[in-house]
Amino acid sequence: MKANTITSRQTLPIGVLCVDDNADMLEMMRMLLDTEPSMQCVGCLLSADRLIRRIADMQPPPQIILLDATMPGEDPLSVLRKMSDRPLASRTIVFSGYDDAEFLSRVRRAGAWGFVSKRDEPDAFLSAIREVAAGRQVWP
Repeated sequence: MKANTITSRQTLPIGVLCVDDNADMLEMMRMLLDTEPSMQCVGCLLSADRLIRRIADMQPPPQIILLDATMPGEDPLSVLRKMSDRPLASRTIVFSGYDDAEFLSRVRRAGAWGFVSKRDEPDAFLSAIREVAAGRQVWP
């Protein structure tokens, strides 16, 4: 039964939940995902505060979470660490304007599957989503 679930999930678009405190950025992400037939924006959040609860309420849960690393409210990397301690089906890609080695190390330790810089081209987001959905980590 579990194999059938995995097979059927692979034929569906990759479900992506976007989390950023900037509504314009969220709208741009949604529009970008809407251009890709193999992806679907399944929701947007303006903070990481309710992220774990939102994921738990979603059926099916998103395969990918795009998470801004710096937002007001609960620290997104702290939320990511909490998610990593739970058996969640979602994989997280962190994005930020900060991309120095020390920051990337903190993102990895928090449990992210990958990182994309806000300075990267939109295709970098799409490529990272495909790679992480396929089970591969993405790091600069």
